[in-house]
Amino acid sequence: MEQKDQVFDSTNVFIFFIRWWKHLFIVCAVAAIAAAIFSGPRFITPKFQSTVTMFPATGGSLSRAVLSGGVARQDFLEYGDVEDAERLLQVLESGNIRDRIVQRFDLLAHYEIAEDAPYRHTTLTEMYRGNISFRRTQYGAIEINVRDADPAMAAAIANELAALADTVQNELRHERASLAYEVARNQYHTLRQQVKEAEDSLRLIMAMGVFDLEAQSGMLTKQLAKDLSASHAEGVQSIEERLALLGEYGGAYVFHTAYLSNVSEHLIMIQRRYHEAKSDLESFLPFKFILDSAFEAERKVYPIRWLIVFLSTFAAGFMGVMVIMVYENLQSKGIIRQKTPKTSS
Repeated sequence: MEQKDQVFDSTNVFIFFIRWWKHLFIVCAVAAIAAAIFSGPRFITPKFQSTVTMFPATGGSLSRAVLSGGVARQDFLEYGDVEDAERLLQVLESGNIRDRIVQRFDLLAHYEIAEDAPYRHTTLTEMYRGNISFRRTQYGAIEINVRDADPAMAAAIANELAALADTVQNELRHERASLAYEVARNQYHTLRQQVKEAEDSLRLIMAMGVFDLEAQSGMLTKQLAKDLSASHAEGVQSIEERLALLGEYGGAYVFHTAYLSNVSEHLIMIQRRYHEAKSDLESFLPFKFILDSAFEAERKVYPIRWLIVFLSTFAAGFMGVMVIMVYENLQSKGIIRQKTPKTSS
């Protein structure tokens, strides 16, 4: 019965804390003081965070959005969808942008990575990813978060990342636009040359006296009939010569007229594509709408000292309770003998 009472007393929460509160208080106080000291700026470098918030824009062509006159014209001012946001995230996380940021802000020296350090590029990449992050919000926006010991540096890197998102995407688009422009330009100049050749050929035929084959042949036929009925020999001979001329060059006139009409229609279509490709090549298209630009933070975000102190104190108190419970359990089993105070004789 005494053993059961003893077990009950040792596991009773209230009695347990009354018995050991001094020990637990000392453990928690020491942990709190140590956490407050070691989480200070002497041991942990404080970091400031700057954030850029932006919405992705549609990834369409500027020329089709502005120059196209059709019903299916794209809305250049429309916000992008999920695919546009994911595409923008992929560009921001690319090695192309990372290398430009590293070079522009000399992050190797800023992060104090020695040039002869082993795995210096791996270390740089890990520190870059630890300090710079990107995410898509629940409203479809993109956030760029940059942490740095220098608040001005954090803001500058965040704003530069937002600017490079347009630069890199326009460079990629320029490569494809240049190919489309070369194809459209070659077709345009080829068709213009074909139109000129057809016009020159028609001009020579018209110089021979063939202006409108159908109208001329009809008029000459009627006049021939009148001259024949009037027995006008000279008029008949003149008309027959002109009809012979129409017969000789009429086929070429019809061919070049139809060919010129067909090539001209094709030239109008190619000319529109040529101007669209030229506009895409020469324009700088924004792929984002900046909602909030980054600014220098006034308060640090890392480390959170109160959270470190709280968690350290809680962990120390919890571990102290566990150790004391194990100690009492070993005492109750007789493994550890309880010291008894000495009595004077």
